[in-house]
Amino acid sequence: MAMDTTATNSEMLELLRLDRAGFIPAPGMSRDEFVGNAEKILETHRQFDENLCTAGNADIFGVVTVTPDERIEAELIREVAETTGKLYGFEVFHVPGFYLSRAVGLLWGGCMLGDRDEYFSVMLLRNAFKKNRRFLNYTRDELLAHELCHSVRQSLNEISLEEYFAYQTSASPVRRYLGNCFIRDIDALLFVIPMMLLPAAELLRALVYPALPVWPFWLIALIYPAFLLIRNALSRRIVSKARKALISCKVNQVEAILFRATLNELKQLAAFRDRPDEFRLWAETLAQTELRWQIILRRFIDEDELNKDYQEEIENHENC
Repeated sequence: MAMDTTATNSEMLELLRLDRAGFIPAPGMSRDEFVGNAEKILETHRQFDENLCTAGNADIFGVVTVTPDERIEAELIREVAETTGKLYGFEVFHVPGFYLSRAVGLLWGGCMLGDRDEYFSVMLLRNAFKKNRRFLNYTRDELLAHELCHSVRQSLNEISLEEYFAYQTSASPVRRYLGNCFIRDIDALLFVIPMMLLPAAELLRALVYPALPVWPFWLIALIYPAFLLIRNALSRRIVSKARKALISCKVNQVEAILFRATLNELKQLAAFRDRPDEFRLWAETLAQTELRWQIILRRFIDEDELNKDYQEEIENHENC
């Protein structure tokens, strides 16, 4: 079923602004649903800020209570917005962030708590980041940018490349490459548990059965890490092919388009390398049923007067 594409210039400008603010339409979502959902989210966060200032504290999903004094500085939020803006074309300012002064895990650095049904999300950092930019091998702006990428892209409702895009905000080339190895909770368990068999086997051989061969345990321990590396390589290959196709089609802000595409769309994009006219036709056809691609076309591909006006608006905002 074709989607209504008769948006006025003012309606389309609003869609472009919402996209830059970190709102991406879910697959199949109509314009009214998208705008209404974004308005509910913004209003929920506005009410949270108001209640926090009035009451002096706020309860977050029954998990933690925060106060205005624990709020993450606006300057840091602007730094994070600059990172995600340059890389993926979105700047999120409505999601609040807080330092946690209560006891947290030894290695815990931060996280995001959110509930789509309640239209609310919040970023949390360990209190050590309040005075220090770095904790262990992580920086506070990297953690916040990482979690915001998850928050923005969650509307696509697929996890196969979530960690890939989130980890591209990292300054570490190792994390950028290996980040997408662990995409489900069970991945970490299946990685660690077989590894624990190695010391157990060595102990068993030392105390009970000296002739016990250890090589089978090494084989078991290496199977899942090998699977994770292969899966990661295949996922990266899909993105790489789509990226090369977009670059060959002379498209601006390639990473922003990749970020907003589903896995199936990324696979299809690879077919348009050095075929810009066919890519354009494919994107226009997709835009008839997908609001995301209406926005992608107008914001990142078209060079019409509306987009020029929008880009000028953004430049003026950044120069303020």
